[in-house]
Amino acid sequence: MSTQTIVGLAGTTGGMVPLSTSITDNSDSQELKTNATYTVTSQSLGTFMEGATLTHLSVTAATGVAYSGVLRNGQYIAVAQSLGSNALGGQPQLLPVLPGPVKLIAGDQIIVRSEA
Repeated sequence: MSTQTIVGLAGTTGGMVPLSTSITDNSDSQELKTNATYTVTSQSLGTFMEGATLTHLSVTAATGVAYSGVLRNGQYIAVAQSLGSNALGGQPQLLPVLPGPVKLIAGDQIIVRSEA
């Protein structure tokens, strides 16, 4: 199986948070964490921005993303509507609004599945 770097941007009431993680393609439930270049350490979004409200989320990959969402205690509580692929020039809308805002708590994760 191949790997690729998934990148994203989370818009919260506490500011924008860059996301970046290298994950294995075609594998379920892999976490997209904060980009350590900007947040010092790579960690779950809920831990990094505990108490903030997530309102926008954009996720892209080199070849494609099958799904992305916010996982809390094993349950999806929000789904990213904008997924993108850099292949063939495709890109999602820049920072689209989530269907409903999510108040983040420690342990909330952004879960993605990439496709090769």
